[in-house]
Amino acid sequence: MIQCPECKQEIDNDSDFCDQCGKQIFVCSSCGRAGKGKKCIFDGKELVPKNQAAGKGGAQGSSDSATININEQPAQPASPPQVSSPASSQAAGLSSDKITLSGQGITIEAGNGDVLGRSKGPHAAVLGRFSVISGSHCRVIKTSSGWSIEDLGSTNGTFYNNSRLAPNTPVSIQSNGRIKLANVELTVSFGDDDDDGSTVRV
Repeated sequence: MIQCPECKQEIDNDSDFCDQCGKQIFVCSSCGRAGKGKKCIFDGKELVPKNQAAGKGGAQGSSDSATININEQPAQPASPPQVSSPASSQAAGLSSDKITLSGQGITIEAGNGDVLGRSKGPHAAVLGRFSVISGSHCRVIKTSSGWSIEDLGSTNGTFYNNSRLAPNTPVSIQSNGRIKLANVELTVSFGDDDDDGSTVRV
């Protein structure tokens, strides 16, 4: 705020005329202080209309003036989402109709919607030997963004890369990821990956 030299009322810094008495505001061409007459009482410099002083740079010296940094860079927009590369698409199994889970001496090739369980689903004959696996333990799902695994409320939990899944909440999985049904660990791959022949394919 600045004080009108005529009526002594406080007015906004950017006012060229007093909004109380209507008088034009004159300021010192050097120090920027408002004043009456022709000369500044503080440094003796010429008083000029306030709207002209800004162009001379003198009025910018007022301690009440707001400072704007014209060199400040505008905020950068957020980076656009990354488009999946062929490598990442392959890692997500987008082109594969099967998910391969291998480990513990077995290899399971599961299709979209297959339940993995000790007594339920198409792979029960293989998983039935693991007493820690629930009857309906988890399910694998393929969507437009890739493959996911969903715990079905299992007793001992489903884990992906050592993180336990919340029941009935699908989690995306990638090639070489590690899935554990309780403590039975299986490695994820997609397509017709070769194995060393020591596993049983079902």
